[in-house]
Amino acid sequence: MESSFVETIRVNNGQFCHLAYHEYRARATSLAVFGCPLEWDVAGMVVPDEARQGVVKCRVVYDTVIRDVTFSPYTFRRIGSLRLIEDNAIDYRFKSTDRVALEHVFARRDGCDDVLVVRQGMITDTSFSNIVLEDATGLYTPDTFLLNGTRRQRLLDEGVVRERAVPLSELCRYDRLYLINAMIGLEDNISLPLSAVRF
Repeated sequence: MESSFVETIRVNNGQFCHLAYHEYRARATSLAVFGCPLEWDVAGMVVPDEARQGVVKCRVVYDTVIRDVTFSPYTFRRIGSLRLIEDNAIDYRFKSTDRVALEHVFARRDGCDDVLVVRQGMITDTSFSNIVLEDATGLYTPDTFLLNGTRRQRLLDEGVVRERAVPLSELCRYDRLYLINAMIGLEDNISLPLSAVRF
């Protein structure tokens, strides 16, 4: 069976957020994996009436064509602790519907709310988000991400955050850690102090 991939798009009061970033990544994924462009009528995307209030998650499943589009209310997940988990083999460069590798590391959270994956001694992502680290000089995101999230890329493009290498040995230099993905922005403040990141 061929792989399938997913774009998760934030919808605010009936309006798609940053759809161009999702379209770009989906088309690039289809080209890289299947060798052909994705058939996606982005201009034809419509938010149904029942999904036009509040924050809604639009989930688009695709391979070389769009296979499924669903809308569901979104509730922000509060994260109070992260467990550092080393996995040197994990590979999630494309946003696949197959999350088995991520589920395996998540299962090792040992009482914490989520995991922060360390690969080859470098900080990467949580099981469902990129991260942004804050210190007195600004906001930074690791250059050793598992998945280049659409919000991560947009914040880099806009100069809001900067990319840098974050070895595990230097994690303690930061004061706060923010979780970001297509559904969660810095303004949503899903964050925690570095003291809540546990070995």
